[in-house]
Amino acid sequence: MIGVLLRRIWIILAAAVLAAVGAYLYTRTLPEYFKSTVNCVPAQNDQSSLGGAMGGIGSALKDFGLTKLGGSKGEQYEFIVVLFTRSIRDSMIKEFDLATEYELQGKPMQSVRDEFESNLEVELRAEGNYEISIWSKDPAKAVKMCKSFVGYTNQVANRIARMDAVKTSGYLEQRVSKIDSAIAALTDSLGRYGRDYMLFSPVDQAKASASALSEAKANILKQETLLGLLERSYGTDDPQVRAQRSMLSEMEAQLQRVQTEPGFAGNFAITDAAGIGAKYVKLTAEFEAYAKVKAFLLPTLEQTRLDQMKSTPSLLVVDEPILAEKKDRPKRSLVAAGAGFGVGVLVIILILGIEGWRSIKQRYGKS
Repeated sequence: MIGVLLRRIWIILAAAVLAAVGAYLYTRTLPEYFKSTVNCVPAQNDQSSLGGAMGGIGSALKDFGLTKLGGSKGEQYEFIVVLFTRSIRDSMIKEFDLATEYELQGKPMQSVRDEFESNLEVELRAEGNYEISIWSKDPAKAVKMCKSFVGYTNQVANRIARMDAVKTSGYLEQRVSKIDSAIAALTDSLGRYGRDYMLFSPVDQAKASASALSEAKANILKQETLLGLLERSYGTDDPQVRAQRSMLSEMEAQLQRVQTEPGFAGNFAITDAAGIGAKYVKLTAEFEAYAKVKAFLLPTLEQTRLDQMKSTPSLLVVDEPILAEKKDRPKRSLVAAGAGFGVGVLVIILILGIEGWRSIKQRYGKS
């Protein structure tokens, strides 16, 4: 086989040279493209108020005793999705009249997009930065296109952020409205309790009532002891003993009225104090909890309203695009070398195939 190839080496070399020259001449007819690259980094996530608010809302609500924020964090889109949006490409095509530059006037818009896509490269580096490269026939135009591409990207990112802020503020407004309704209902309930039961500070009132009751019971026990001593000393029919017994009965009746009738600690009986006081404390705790949640949500709501109006860059330029000093495409030498090598390999395969076919015919022809 090697001998066959060596005998026809000039045919192989001639074909390869002709292919390389032809490919080189063809690339001379192709337009020259210049490359410009801009190096960018995405801005810090959670620039809005939600970044800090969502970080502490879970523990805050847990401390308030209402609920615990469960579940995983909401999924966030990757910023590279914005870089590949169709709206950015259409804006670039319209601004720089790329249909004319690509000689695709009258062709479908998708054809222009595909051609622009072949002249655009977005690369995400391991360090987290983006390198955006654009090729154009005019080196100055390539620089402008890189800057405009970053500008359009920031516009789309800001539009998405504002949409997210609108959705968030709408939800927060609903929550604040519901909290206001709950606070109003709790205020009415607490007001009714205050009017109907004369209850305004259950803990303090309970302490005062307990102290007064213990004092009254202690006095009754003292009088019972005194009555026992008088009975032992003077007998049960003594006038002094009867007077002591009458006074003791009056004190016991008074204690019974205090425990079963309203008016001592409030407009309710002492026997009902536990249920009424517990409900009042529960209403008070709910009122304070809702008030704290509202105080927490209001600044966040105001910040999200500001986020709807502000416009901040989402892609920050680290290295500005510069004017290309020489063309980047087409790479004529590389194309010519590739064409020559490919044709040379093709000719070698063709020669080997022809020689193999001849040897097979000769072998079977003799037999």
